[in-house]
Amino acid sequence: MLKKISPRLTLLSVGLALLLLLPAACKPKAEESIMKTDNAAAGQTAAAPSGTASTATPATPTAPGELPSTPGANPGAPGQPGANPADNTPMATDKIPAIVAKVNGQAIKKEDLLKGGQVVQMRLAQMGRQVAPSASFYRQVLNELIAITLLQQDAKAQGVTPSDQEVQQMLAAQKSRFPNEDAYKKALQQAGVSEDLLRQQARDQLAVQKYVQTRIAGSINVPDQAARDFYEKNKDKMQMPERAHLRHILVQAPQNASPADKEKAKQKAAGILKRLQAGEDFAKLAAETSDDTGSKARGGDIGFLARGQNAPPGFEAAAFALQKPNDLSGVVESPLGYHIIQLVEKQPPSTVPFEQVKDRIVGGLKEQEVQKQVTARAGQLRAKGKVEVFI
Repeated sequence: MLKKISPRLTLLSVGLALLLLLPAACKPKAEESIMKTDNAAAGQTAAAPSGTASTATPATPTAPGELPSTPGANPGAPGQPGANPADNTPMATDKIPAIVAKVNGQAIKKEDLLKGGQVVQMRLAQMGRQVAPSASFYRQVLNELIAITLLQQDAKAQGVTPSDQEVQQMLAAQKSRFPNEDAYKKALQQAGVSEDLLRQQARDQLAVQKYVQTRIAGSINVPDQAARDFYEKNKDKMQMPERAHLRHILVQAPQNASPADKEKAKQKAAGILKRLQAGEDFAKLAAETSDDTGSKARGGDIGFLARGQNAPPGFEAAAFALQKPNDLSGVVESPLGYHIIQLVEKQPPSTVPFEQVKDRIVGGLKEQEVQKQVTARAGQLRAKGKVEVFI
């Protein structure tokens, strides 16, 4: 459902501004995100059994950072000199004035601040953190709103504007999230948002995106050596766990199946296992008998399964108990039914090669530098502008 929000809060809650201006509050620290690698980056091609996750990641730290302090932030925020303990107690919203700040004469309203606070709280809650809406908290959120407003104003002053086509594409993407036109219009009505306002919000958001891309990000390059240095420094985190390349045959038996139906499925799986043990071809039998529609056309091949991947209970233990290529498991029960697993090959734990994660590292380091530059630009604009804060 759409919520009635100002253009500034659209920027705060959707996309670029949260990414760049509230990086630590909304996602892992930059260097942590750089170290995330997916199966493609690590050479993994798993297509796990139906009902399992098809991806696995090496060990990845996810400790969240703190809300950043924008240049020019009010003193008294947590961790800053002169912090007042009262700043960390919940703040009564009725004490907040209707206008919380003015940025070169442009007002930031109380409702902007409160909704911005809700956005940050929601993002932190998704990361398992709960924060009280204290005076310090609201000042930090306000500093981000001020930074966004300054960037909007500078984008406008420099003539950075999106095309009508770009605006229309963003609106179409938002609209596509609704099942039909009526649902879309009903959501707008319930939120008290007109299509004209939504269009202006999209234009404002895209203007800042283009501003950052053309005035800041475009001039930032990450040398190969910087990426290599980061890789070497964090090599212990660039790990791929033990992996097994597997085939399987599934005889489906839903959890709510009757005991008689489950036993029938189990006996069918046992019969297939006997045929395999007698020397019949696994791929051919998988194509003929497996109920896993995702892998039967490939002869039951599900690619690589990493240890610790979200496989069905019992499946992983049976898979990694296999030692040699072509080894067969027994009949393995899971919530999906009964499996017979064959090992194609097994790979020990390894360090992901630099070339496989280089692009991700370069992208992460660039993102980190863009965050710094955006914050610095907002600080410069604030220093030379007129910013009045009323809380």
